[in-house]
Amino acid sequence: MSFKTLLASACVVSTVALPVYANDVHQGDVVAVTLSELHPTQPAVGYDQIMYKLGRFQFDREKLFDEICEANGQKGVTSFSENAHPNVPSTFQCDEKIGANKKDMKTIVVAPNGEYYLTDGHHTFNAFYQMAEGGADFRVNVVVDKDYSDLKDMSQFWQAMEKDGNVWLYGAKGETIVTDQLPKQLGIHNFANDRYRGLMYFSRDVGWNKPKQPVPFLEFYWTRELRKKVDLDDFDLNSMDGYAEAIKATSKAILSMNTSNVGESNLSVKEMGQFSEFKQKGLDKLLKKGGKVDYMLRYKTSASGNGLSYDLSVKHAPTLKMLDTTTLAANMSYNDYPAVSQDGDINAIVEIPAGTSAKWELSKEHDNQIIWEYKKNKPRIVNYLGYPANYGSIPRTALPKEFGGDGDPLDVIILGQSVPRGEVVPVRLIAVMKMIDDGEQDDKLIGVLTNESPFSGVTSLQQLNADYPNVTDLLATWFSSYKGADGGIEISGWGDEKAAQAILKAAQEHF
Repeated sequence: MSFKTLLASACVVSTVALPVYANDVHQGDVVAVTLSELHPTQPAVGYDQIMYKLGRFQFDREKLFDEICEANGQKGVTSFSENAHPNVPSTFQCDEKIGANKKDMKTIVVAPNGEYYLTDGHHTFNAFYQMAEGGADFRVNVVVDKDYSDLKDMSQFWQAMEKDGNVWLYGAKGETIVTDQLPKQLGIHNFANDRYRGLMYFSRDVGWNKPKQPVPFLEFYWTRELRKKVDLDDFDLNSMDGYAEAIKATSKAILSMNTSNVGESNLSVKEMGQFSEFKQKGLDKLLKKGGKVDYMLRYKTSASGNGLSYDLSVKHAPTLKMLDTTTLAANMSYNDYPAVSQDGDINAIVEIPAGTSAKWELSKEHDNQIIWEYKKNKPRIVNYLGYPANYGSIPRTALPKEFGGDGDPLDVIILGQSVPRGEVVPVRLIAVMKMIDDGEQDDKLIGVLTNESPFSGVTSLQQLNADYPNVTDLLATWFSSYKGADGGIEISGWGDEKAAQAILKAAQEHF
């Protein structure tokens, strides 16, 4: 099936599967929605559970379509074409009609403002949101579990939600939160990572399993008890052996409990699914090659570029807040930093950490934000080796074209170890790489980290070439090649530290 055919199919589907407005729905109805229309009712998820699903989807397309069919109440997938698209139902077939098995579907409630709040399915739908073919516009069908639209206002709504157990107001460390602190939309970066919640998923069929009629947020009630008994910092959750030990410890802790009020749920351990004994067979299945833990760890530790690995493998400055999957915000303007500090070092904003390939940059509209650059309507990934050094810009600078710039803040290549995105680091300028990009001058300043860096003692281009042979050749090769053979980039020469300082001075004057 060609891309045009897929696109045409998608257009047909979008015209017939429109969401039903809230004032037209009733309890028990099946509603077609996009993921962007669903508001979360919990602040945290187990990242590892989502990464298992994403890892599985990469290698097992049948599982992907099977899970989509199940989420839509259609039991499972019967067939799918080679070019089937998860968001185009005409490209794959499910066992039954939408909504045939409501018990397998995720649930929502309707608020007085007419909006939909997701009460079950945060992990599955976050996986759909994060997968390469998913996103905010991905379509799903959900069941209306309760209609609160007749309540007077949102204050009454949240009171009713708490009373009915349809909202979880505890953070990833068990701390109490308020409703305003709930994520506003799906997307894994909008949620905190609760590692105990992740271990609850992987310990199923080992120490417990869901009862026939589980209470909402069942796993989170268990996590309240687990925090008292298991310290996950004792385990390497990035290795198979470490994860196996964590699952064992979690399962044994569950089996050791004897309470009639698990996590203040007013339910006993047996009512919450506790087994009578440790299930080694269940653990063996989890840990086998091609099992859940294997898929999760491969995704978690890979640099495959499919979805989360581009983001979760990169540390952000701790002062930054993730507004959405493509926007980081600081609580102050980056232009509050001077270009040159009192001790003479240059302040450099790290936009792209060394070794990574996602193209982030300082926002032109909001000078307190770093955003993931878009190209062809999707986040830009450099289709080449990761950046050979940290890449960023210098605050309070702007270099016009007549001075070899592009009117934006000065670009700077920062030699040294990888630095978290959004950090402002002290740099010493030592050179300028003269670059032509599509016929226009686009020079790059070269700096070295002055704090605890192998390059911290370098003061000149001459010293760099003497002490670190071929570094400049490596930079020239990378930047002239990363856009491809016909990328239009050439390196026209190098300038020394005096030339770099002159460019900086001109850029400060034109800010």
